[in-house]
Amino acid sequence: MTKFDGTRSITYIDVENQKVRLLNRRMIFFENRYPELKDIWKNVKAKKVILDGELVIFEKGKPNFYLLEEREHVDSKLRIEILSKMHPAVLVVFDILYKDGKDLTSLPLIQRKKILEETIKESENLILSNYIFENGIEFFEEVKKRGLEGIMAKKIDSPYLIGKRSKCWLKIKALKTIDAIICGFTRGEGKREKYFGALLLGVYENGKLRYIGRVGTGNWSEEKLKNLKEILEKIKTDKNPFDVFEEEKSIIEKTTFVKPKLVAEIEFLELTKDKKLRAPSFKRLRFDKDVKECRLEEYEA
Repeated sequence: MTKFDGTRSITYIDVENQKVRLLNRRMIFFENRYPELKDIWKNVKAKKVILDGELVIFEKGKPNFYLLEEREHVDSKLRIEILSKMHPAVLVVFDILYKDGKDLTSLPLIQRKKILEETIKESENLILSNYIFENGIEFFEEVKKRGLEGIMAKKIDSPYLIGKRSKCWLKIKALKTIDAIICGFTRGEGKREKYFGALLLGVYENGKLRYIGRVGTGNWSEEKLKNLKEILEKIKTDKNPFDVFEEEKSIIEKTTFVKPKLVAEIEFLELTKDKKLRAPSFKRLRFDKDVKECRLEEYEA
């Protein structure tokens, strides 16, 4: 099934009492932020259900994470009402955990899907996630062409495991890559204390070196961390190499800058409006790439 770029929600719907509650990953109820979903109980053919899904704001047929992010940080009731009309959210449901006194989590996925389809009548603010059998590669390629986040591959006989990761459900993202210049590193903590926390990345834009964020995860073994730290130590500098640089003071205080000589291949989900990498992951060093070849224009939509 398609993986949407939204906010995960466990949704409790009480049809008898006409109530809808949304619970996020941090175990906080947040339905007050989405008044446009208060009546979705009308499209449920049951007394009480618990659904698993994702809140998404669509723009021109594609999820817009930034509009959703704006909704997530608004507390003013008036502003919430205005945004609910300007950028209404849709609850995309992909699973059902409970229905009218029955725990459905131990049932096979395909059976839960059938129950879900019998229970939910789609509306403007409530839809079912699409899915297909087999042909996963072709489906994934189509998802990439459409610029969507990726797909979820699930075994049709898998149960619903609460709070656990499972090989029965695989998240497959349609990631992009960028060649970026390593311009600094933050102080390591915990298991990474001997090495570094994250790498500060940059690319050239109109001849100026622009900061595009930091990466702290990736293809790093203990040996690779050690080797990269040794390389970084040799090119340390007291001078900030960026021409365009915006970062929090707390990050700057634990940053060591390096001369812009190393290029790294970075996987990422997308480039944000303020020209930062979203969900970056280190892939490898590119010793075959010159830093002047790392230009932002090549990656902007």
